[in-house]
Amino acid sequence: MSIKTQAVHRISRFGTRYPYFNKISFFKNLAKSIRHTLNLSNQRIGRKWSLDEILTVLCYCWIRGVSIHHASEKLERWASKFLNFQPKIFHDGRKSRAFPHQTTINDWLRTQSPEKIEEIYRIVFEKMIQRVFLKNPDRTGYVLEFDLTYLGYWGKRRDALIKGSRMVKGTRRIRHYHGALIHGNSTSLFIGCHHVANRESKILFMLKIVEWLQYLGLKIKICVIDREYYRHDILRSFKDRDVSVVTPAKNYKQLKLAKEQYLKGEKGRIQTYFIRPKSTNNRNKKLMRNWVHLYPRGNQSLGEIKTAYRQGCLSLAEASEQIYGLITTIAPQYRSKSFVYLIKRYYKMRWQIETAFRDVEVHKGIWRSNNDATRLFAEMGKYLLFNMWQFERDQIRPERRLTFQEFRDWLVDEISQTINL
Repeated sequence: MSIKTQAVHRISRFGTRYPYFNKISFFKNLAKSIRHTLNLSNQRIGRKWSLDEILTVLCYCWIRGVSIHHASEKLERWASKFLNFQPKIFHDGRKSRAFPHQTTINDWLRTQSPEKIEEIYRIVFEKMIQRVFLKNPDRTGYVLEFDLTYLGYWGKRRDALIKGSRMVKGTRRIRHYHGALIHGNSTSLFIGCHHVANRESKILFMLKIVEWLQYLGLKIKICVIDREYYRHDILRSFKDRDVSVVTPAKNYKQLKLAKEQYLKGEKGRIQTYFIRPKSTNNRNKKLMRNWVHLYPRGNQSLGEIKTAYRQGCLSLAEASEQIYGLITTIAPQYRSKSFVYLIKRYYKMRWQIETAFRDVEVHKGIWRSNNDATRLFAEMGKYLLFNMWQFERDQIRPERRLTFQEFRDWLVDEISQTINL
């Protein structure tokens, strides 16, 4: 198995002429590749350390899933053992280091703002999109997906970026992140992440991602979102940008009426569904016309539920509980009979981003910091590694594919030629 790319540039496999020295070359080349892509200068941080040396430790943190302190001390011991590094002893008893200390790296991370980190996200993921999607574009279009994830917070801060919630066990405070995933060419890639503040609108980040992808030349045929995005302004904004939407319908009065009319035979399983603007200032605006598709829960069909209701085996409430609805902005006119199942297949793709969130949380690096940009930078490392894993999975046979954790171990053990680094 050979890697054609690491992060965003080509990094070739190193030879065995100098095996001990080559163990750290992978991380240094990866750091240099990231710095060149981000157009950052290799300036000295403080009196000694360059940006490449700081990114080397951070790349090790991303791949191994360890804290900055653990990575710095691990690489320091490795340099003393294999590179014959002899530290200098200063007059006050301090010793020189082969790699920057945790405090030096944290000082550099504190100089970065969340806006700067999101700009780094855009640059790095744009390179990946160009490599995967723009070289061989999918003429049928791509599927875009948005979802929210939570990270626990145990500090003392109480501001807009630290929300109150019980979604994370052991704490009532969280950091709320908004992620974006794109599907196409048999590949799924993370393409964005945003730290959501309290009472901040989610639509700004979503429209920013859509406009950015359309600017790159990608055709977004459909956007799959959860029921928490069930809003008039979100659906209208996507429709105005020629992006269709699929989202589950909330069990409001209109959906209950649609179920009742279907069970009584008054209407079919596809019905017109109108959404009203939520704000009181928008009462004069026109209702947005959508379509709701009814589907059965479990293994039974809609026909079986309808027959059981007509025969008196199920009450109206019991039959309605076994049916759910999906709302879409795609008009059903002039569509084939398989159009109903196509909408359901699109919605099933929504679970992929939740599965991806769980994958990147496995053995994640513990970056304990009150700095929001530092935490956002740590999230970028996990998503970057996930995208690299997707590249590898498409190049090997299914029976030999690696899990996400196996890929992380293989990435270090094979390329850097070490087991217990």
